[in-house]
Amino acid sequence: MEDHAYTKSTPVVVEPRDNLAEHAEDLLIARYHAGIADHGFQWPAVGITLEDFRDQEGIVARIGGGVVGRAILDREFYPLAELVNLEVARAYRGRGVGSAIVSHAIERAARSGFLAIHAQVFRNNVAAHRLYAHHGFLPATQGEMLRIWKFLNFPVLAQFSDDHPMALLDSVAGSEPHTHLLRWHDPLGEDELEVTLTGGSCQFDSEGVGPAVSALSLRSSEVRLAARVDAIPPVRIGETVAVSLSVANKGSGELAGGFRIGLNTGFRIAGGHPGGEQFSLPPGASLERKVTVELTDSFPAHLLRISSYQSVPVSVDFLLGDHTFWLAAQAPVSDPTKGV
Repeated sequence: MEDHAYTKSTPVVVEPRDNLAEHAEDLLIARYHAGIADHGFQWPAVGITLEDFRDQEGIVARIGGGVVGRAILDREFYPLAELVNLEVARAYRGRGVGSAIVSHAIERAARSGFLAIHAQVFRNNVAAHRLYAHHGFLPATQGEMLRIWKFLNFPVLAQFSDDHPMALLDSVAGSEPHTHLLRWHDPLGEDELEVTLTGGSCQFDSEGVGPAVSALSLRSSEVRLAARVDAIPPVRIGETVAVSLSVANKGSGELAGGFRIGLNTGFRIAGGHPGGEQFSLPPGASLERKVTVELTDSFPAHLLRISSYQSVPVSVDFLLGDHTFWLAAQAPVSDPTKGV
């Protein structure tokens, strides 16, 4: 990126580069920025080419025709998108370039059907904190860096916020290792929504496993419920693995709804349970299920060559009317180049 002539009337133009036909070098450089080099990080496979990036979206920002900002939107694996390596030329910082890129990434992720977008930022980068907070990102896991989240489609949170307009947010470390809690609570009563996130703060402290949304509990009016999806063990191509989930009715009325498993390309329901069902739980009852999935040879293993993590999300939609929500566990993929 180079400095270019700029006036207050010169607009910032943000464009997707889905096939990286232009500015590919800028985007590859972004993948190897200083923070990566400082950690001595190596990609899981060598020989990465521009073709490997075909499932990612490059984003560039221009002023007066010149590239002044760039980022990569990782959207290979539903339902979690990641904004990676946002960078703005020094001379253009503080002029809305970064904000335009983030807005574009949020819109593209939401339009593509992703349910959340996350990013990692340096803990002392106050300017970045201001930028992401302005766009509704929430601070979460702290470690080498700070993991931040924005829910794009999370009906239970929208409903809770509508029912409890004075709700306050707490973002705190969980009692278990590698867990973090986002907790919205009503200061005028006892109602509360709590979401448990798991995983590291960045790719360097995550042991190759991406972040997940592993549990939720809700107390709102007469509704009391708790749900979780357990961690998934590593799986190789051709192997099966169990996805364990549960939902409990802790309220005073019947809890009726359903759930369904969401799988990325290359995964399939392997038999037994069909991967979704309706249920009706009386007070005090719970539902526990194990759904067997298989990683097939149609899995696009090339995506892991340029991914920050060697895992793929498996999502579960809990369909409960106004209180519908989803959870997403990560399935670590072992030896992705074997069997393909």
